[in-house]
Amino acid sequence: MMRFAFFGVVGCGIVWAGLGTLGGGFAITGGVVTPVFGAIFSEDYLALLVYALFLSIGGAFVGAVLGLGLRKGRNAVVMALLGAVGVFLGSFVATAVYFLVSWGFFGEGYGILEALSAAALGLVVGALLGLSLRSFMGIAVLALMGLGGFGMGGLVAAALQGFPLQPSEALFSFRSATFGAVEGIIGGASLGAAFGYLERRKLVEERRARFR
Repeated sequence: MMRFAFFGVVGCGIVWAGLGTLGGGFAITGGVVTPVFGAIFSEDYLALLVYALFLSIGGAFVGAVLGLGLRKGRNAVVMALLGAVGVFLGSFVATAVYFLVSWGFFGEGYGILEALSAAALGLVVGALLGLSLRSFMGIAVLALMGLGGFGMGGLVAAALQGFPLQPSEALFSFRSATFGAVEGIIGGASLGAAFGYLERRKLVEERRARFR
């Protein structure tokens, strides 16, 4: 279980550090939601496609690194594909959640919006990665752990910045990368630990079935 938690930390920590750098410390609201919504609002669908592909590559990296814990190349490829689809779909879900909530409740409260948007993305990514376990329980558990882990990561990252009203304009800074990495590390550890537990449980059940 700790092995998978480590891989989750590494994969999500690296990708979220990049998103945090692009988003001025806010990996999801600044690094995902703003560019995606901007491309949709301006009807620049080519830019939307390019950025969605960029996000998908990040998701594929997360899935592939987590899949390394399975010690089978084929499984890592499957996890990479699921991670890519998860982040691709999750980016649009996070964007929808961000604007629905910001208009209805919190206005410009970026700290809360970061946590909710990150939780939405984590929910989708967790559910997609759960498909590799081929069980409803696996999908449900990873979805919930993704929601909780990345939601908590978003809150912690925002708290470290003092809950500012908007992402910093100081792009490509070490601090921005650090805030993004913190969010990814917390979410990745949660998702990885849950995946490791479920994978171990699955192997135990398969061994028991052989001796029946």
